[in-house]
Amino acid sequence: MTILPDWTFALQILNLLVLVFLLNMVLFKPIRKILLDRKARYESFQDDIAGMAGSREGLLEKVDEELTQARREGLGLREGLRQEGSQAEGSLLEQVKKEVEAEWTKVEAKIKKDVAKAREALGAQAQDFAMALATKILGRKLS
Repeated sequence: MTILPDWTFALQILNLLVLVFLLNMVLFKPIRKILLDRKARYESFQDDIAGMAGSREGLLEKVDEELTQARREGLGLREGLRQEGSQAEGSLLEQVKKEVEAEWTKVEAKIKKDVAKAREALGAQAQDFAMALATKILGRKLS
């Protein structure tokens, strides 16, 4: 048995070509276009991610620099406050020292004054005590 091509064979080839053309127009081109758009968006997102990663690194470095600068300023302020406190402490100690010295001078003068009064009082009484003691020891009154 032999098969001879007839007009239906040409019709089937024409049908196949029309079907391929229509499938290409309706199915393959839109799908390829969607895939290309998706690939372009993906690459755009990758570029955006790379740019953001670079800017993130720059921002992190900037934040680190600002943090370091703030720490330096804080240390400077702390040292300034420490020196200021030390100076205030020194002036307060000097003031208290002067007040103590003034009070000590007053107390010392009062003590010297009281000692002088006591010596004067005891000096006068010492003569009387000596006479009374001599009188008792000797058993007679001294003139």
